[in-house]
Amino acid sequence: MELFGSHLRGHKNASTDRPSPEHWSTFALIISVQPATRKLSVSAILFGILAGIIGIGGGLFLGFALGAALAAAFHVSTFEGEAGYFAAAIALIVTCVVAPGLILLTLYWRGTRGLWLFAGLITVCVSLGIIAVSGFGIWYAGQPHVLNINGPTPLLEFEVKPPAGQSVQSLADVQPKLDTDRNAMPGYWHTDAPQDPGVRAGYVEVYFRTSQRLFVLKFAGQEDKIFRLKLPANPMREKYRAWSDWQNPDFVAKAGQQPSRPSGGNEYQIRYKMDYQNP
Repeated sequence: MELFGSHLRGHKNASTDRPSPEHWSTFALIISVQPATRKLSVSAILFGILAGIIGIGGGLFLGFALGAALAAAFHVSTFEGEAGYFAAAIALIVTCVVAPGLILLTLYWRGTRGLWLFAGLITVCVSLGIIAVSGFGIWYAGQPHVLNINGPTPLLEFEVKPPAGQSVQSLADVQPKLDTDRNAMPGYWHTDAPQDPGVRAGYVEVYFRTSQRLFVLKFAGQEDKIFRLKLPANPMREKYRAWSDWQNPDFVAKAGQQPSRPSGGNEYQIRYKMDYQNP
């Protein structure tokens, strides 16, 4: 009986000492925050960068919404986009408040304290700047860059010399073409007689800035002659206005086949120069 009574008393005391729901909520709140550290961890920086991206996106969205509402409330004129500029200014202000605040809150959640908190804010902001600059650089590099944006399209003047023993008439049905990693442009033969009767002259537009240019002579039913042009990405310099040396084809290819090196011997040759107006 004594043992039974002591067991009941123990069970009663255990029920009395059990934490209340309020204690459990306080305990959960405490363990959700990382313990304070004396250094800046990599995980804190990564979470801070993520928080900064979310803060920038959310700040811009909320800022534009708030700016539009304030512009309507204060009757900001829409003449010459004044309301839009006003909303953009409000969006920048809100973003400059929301993004750093969210970064600091995230770093604090990850256990960063004291001066390390502000060091973490600077580190995250610098990292976000590097990410933005790198992303813009990658995007800009992938864009097609017009060679002469403020003037007429530059021309590549070319002359084609047939192999010894063949006349210029062998080029009657040949189609010149310029292939780049940006585009493909058809070439055109000049209708007036060239100064040298042993060559046939023409031109092709050079529209984009790129160093990967192939000049192709397409022969009907025969191997195409492919020339790698020795021009930089921006050939609008005085030295490229002069005729190049005569150049043999770098590759030959038939339709539907992989290009191969020419076997050598007597071949078609080209020379070229740039013709453009200074912007």
